[in-house]
Amino acid sequence: MAANIAEVAARAGVSTATVSRVMAGSDKVRADTREKVLAAMAELDYRPSGVARALRRRSTATLGLVVTDIANPFYPEVVLGVEDAARRRGSSVLLCNAAEDADRESAYLDLLLERRVDAAIVASGSMARRHAARLASFPVPVVLVNASPSLHGVPAVACDDHTGGWLAATHLLSCGHRRLVHISGPSEAGETSQRLEGARAAVDAHAGAELLVMHGDGHLEGGRRTMMRAAQTVAPPFGVVAHNDLTAIGALSVTRDLGLDVPADIGIVGFDDIALSAYVGPPLTTVAQDKYGMGVWAVDAVAALLDGRTVDSAILPVELVVRRSTAPLPQGP
Repeated sequence: MAANIAEVAARAGVSTATVSRVMAGSDKVRADTREKVLAAMAELDYRPSGVARALRRRSTATLGLVVTDIANPFYPEVVLGVEDAARRRGSSVLLCNAAEDADRESAYLDLLLERRVDAAIVASGSMARRHAARLASFPVPVVLVNASPSLHGVPAVACDDHTGGWLAATHLLSCGHRRLVHISGPSEAGETSQRLEGARAAVDAHAGAELLVMHGDGHLEGGRRTMMRAAQTVAPPFGVVAHNDLTAIGALSVTRDLGLDVPADIGIVGFDDIALSAYVGPPLTTVAQDKYGMGVWAVDAVAALLDGRTVDSAILPVELVVRRSTAPLPQGP
């Protein structure tokens, strides 16, 4: 049976209050007394109760992290950033996969409060919108990841979607494409519109260029289905600006079945730079987001909020990564 604090106190010949002060790191305990208590704890293999310690400190050293869909390769890098930053600060992470289910999202918010987390990080723009009022008045600090910073003053970090859309479209235009197709993400995703607006700004700045918007769902199969429709609607050559890499990879998967060559007939640009994008055939040109950095930023923001400091939302830069799914169009004779 595990030893308790009374047994430690008896072994060291001190009061239980003295043992508590030693565990709390108090400087009011004499050095020789501290050594006796630590020796007794070691001899008895005493492990303080995490729950009791949390109640004394009014902190569990635990952060709640809710993500949209852990199966999406975008999110593991965010999670890794959160976990690494949390560990450096001596905290652990309670991970919740909400799966775009409003009831499940609400249940997880309840769970985070039941587990007495110190703060909550919500990595889901759609969840942030669905539960905006609750998150704005949540009993513990909340930080949003990959979400709009305009949610009732809740601090948020996102990457520069507008610039990303502009970079993707500008690159395809520089390759010689004058007809572009934007495959959007889920219709409710506000961030999608920023990528679209960036692409539209690039097209509007090029005389004779056209942009057709077709709706996808942000997933592989949605990209495949939408590419099928695009190929039936627009004659090649044309360029595709995809909402994310999963959409782009889904679109890429169907081109061979349609007898289309990438990049000679169709140029495709994704968004996110997930690890898989460098290994598909051909490797995918994409707009890289700092997914790990967003996770780290969120933990740093939480720490600042817990210290009583004000945190401003942040937009992180993006970068175009050119691979072999795009190339200059062949010149005519």
